[in-house]
Amino acid sequence: MSKINFCPRCATPLTSVFDGGRDRQSCPDTDCGFVHFGDFSIGCSGVVLRTEAGVNKALLIQRGQEPFAGTWQLPGGYVENDELLSLAVEREIEEEAGVTAKVTDVVAFRHMLGGPSSNIYMIFRLDYVAGEPRYDSVETADAGFYSLDEMATMHGVQNISRWGIEQAILTIPGSGLTLDTTGTRMPRWQVFGLTDANPEVWRQH
Repeated sequence: MSKINFCPRCATPLTSVFDGGRDRQSCPDTDCGFVHFGDFSIGCSGVVLRTEAGVNKALLIQRGQEPFAGTWQLPGGYVENDELLSLAVEREIEEEAGVTAKVTDVVAFRHMLGGPSSNIYMIFRLDYVAGEPRYDSVETADAGFYSLDEMATMHGVQNISRWGIEQAILTIPGSGLTLDTTGTRMPRWQVFGLTDANPEVWRQH
């Protein structure tokens, strides 16, 4: 867990308390009550599929900067702390590749420990809407739609990106976790679930 010295709320030096089965950094000011549970981040990427001459192709960008400059990956980035997930991945795809796309469902996610934070990386499937791939020659060195066969001959396609593309191509669109837009939801919530779940299975137990 990352260490901080002062309370980010009131700037009081932090102490250690036993909470939830482990020692945690905590603010001793009882009026503040801050407890440091660690640093967390959410990353998102999108599999945007487009059919060309009867072949499914996925949008990839080539990294222009370190780390991993020159490798190919799904377009994506970090979710801002005031941003909803589906809007974040749609924004990142347009910013990095100039392509407009609309979220269909979540096809996979990865949880990683280590590094500066505990990270969740969400892989979305999106419908292609408009635009041709572009790159800025700074953050991105190239961009385009590629088939799995073409990726097999390309140098530096990241494994997690290819795996996510396979998840999207080999499964039915909408079969993953989809955004629930029915009923009343909190205005700053997004709820994702399975749409083809059979309620009868619950009655069998």
